[in-house]
Amino acid sequence: MHLLSKIYLLFLILIASPHLVLSQSLNDSLMVNSQRIAQTYISDPHLNDLLIQGMEKGIQGDYQGAIALFTEILQFNPHEVEAYYNRGIAYTKINNYQAAIADFTQALTLNSTIPDLYIERAKVHLKLGNRTEAIADLKKAKALLRQQGNTSRYSEIDQLLN
Repeated sequence: MHLLSKIYLLFLILIASPHLVLSQSLNDSLMVNSQRIAQTYISDPHLNDLLIQGMEKGIQGDYQGAIALFTEILQFNPHEVEAYYNRGIAYTKINNYQAAIADFTQALTLNSTIPDLYIERAKVHLKLGNRTEAIADLKKAKALLRQQGNTSRYSEIDQLLN
């Protein structure tokens, strides 16, 4: 599984259940894993710390705080795909769909090989009623998943198409 997918999955699981109470050991384990994943993806320790803090804010439901931290990362380095991706997720959570699309699009400009970026942008397009754009993104995501040998997510894409 692509590292960004792992971050996204962890982020979504915990954001979907902001009132979820985790045992301290499970919470510590999740944080260590998220730090290890983020450290692999962002080599600058300061930016890495900001990314983790932003993800923690998102997990806690503080989407504005998360957006501020992801924006800070982008001020230091406007080429951090993960910051655009995570900020796009946070914007989606506060229904700022245009900003979310802009972030997912910018991330795709920097790296067009990450299926999750297309999937998330497609979800926002669907919320806005832009079915044609959503279908194009989902087809691209499906092609990338096939190319990367990850067909396990086809059903998720098919559900979004229906």
